[in-house]
Amino acid sequence: MFLSNKLSAMVYAEEIKKAILTLAEECGSNSFYPADVARKIDKENWRGLIQQVNMVADVLIREGKLIIENCNGLTKFKKI
Repeated sequence: MFLSNKLSAMVYAEEIKKAILTLAEECGSNSFYPADVARKIDKENWRGLIQQVNMVADVLIREGKLIIENCNGLTKFKKI
């Protein structure tokens, strides 16, 4: 059961990563909010995805694929 949950989480992380990178390409030099990514994945239940979006974005930031910006106290992402 634990392995199955872990595998599901990894697959879901890949879906979030794809959504972040796709949105980054679409936005070009403009930044975007974690909520924009979450809404792209699930328009109705996006609020429950914010933490996972931020966790995946942290990995992309460490990999040098994304930067983080502060916009009036809110986190935004931007393609490098």
